[in-house]
Amino acid sequence: MEPAPDLILASASPRRRELLERLGLVLRIEPVDVDETPAPDEKARAYAQRLAAEKGDAALARLGRQTALPVLTADTVVVLGDDILGKPANQDEAAAMLCRLAGRRHEVMTAYRVHFGGRMVERVVSTGVTFRSLDPAELRAYLDSGEWQGKAGAYAIQGIAGAFAIEVRGSFSNVVGLPLAEVIADLRALEALPRYPPPAFGGSAR
Repeated sequence: MEPAPDLILASASPRRRELLERLGLVLRIEPVDVDETPAPDEKARAYAQRLAAEKGDAALARLGRQTALPVLTADTVVVLGDDILGKPANQDEAAAMLCRLAGRRHEVMTAYRVHFGGRMVERVVSTGVTFRSLDPAELRAYLDSGEWQGKAGAYAIQGIAGAFAIEVRGSFSNVVGLPLAEVIADLRALEALPRYPPPAFGGSAR
C-alpha cells in the first residue's frame, strides 16, 4: 500500500521534489502553469512573490481550498543588479548569462507560499552567490554539458557549476530551488506535518 502523502507540491521542479523527498516526506505532485512574464519595471522580489502567489491560487482553485493537505508553491529567481536572469532559451543566452555572472556576486531569491487549514504563510529567502572567473574552455565545456538547460541563471549549483561558486552566503538549498530550513519551520509552525520527522528521515538505521 502506498503511504499517505504529507504535502502537495504544486511544482514540476525535480529539484524541489528531490529536496523534500530527501527528508522522507511523501509528496503529491500537482504542478500548475502560470504566465511567468515579468510585469514592466517589476522588481525581482515582487516578481517572485507574485508568481508564488499566483501558483498558490491556481493550485487551490484546482484542488479546492479545503484540501486536508498543506499546499506548497514556490518560485526561484536569479538576480544580478536589477536584472532577473530567467531560464535561457538557447546556448547563446546561457553563455551570455554565465559571462555576466562570472567574477561577480548575485542573489538567488525564492518566494514560497504554504496554504493549510485556511491559513497561509509566505516568505522570501535570499542567498548571495559569488562566482569566480571562468576561462573560455571551461565555459564551452559547461555549455556543451547541457546542464544549463531549464535552469534560472543558466546554472545548477548542485551540479558542475558548484565548481564555479567561491562563496555562498545563506541557504544553499535555496540556490538549488527551495530553502528547506525555512519551509520546514513554517510547515511545522502551522502544524501541517504531524508525521515529521519520519523515522530515520525515511531511511534505514545502520
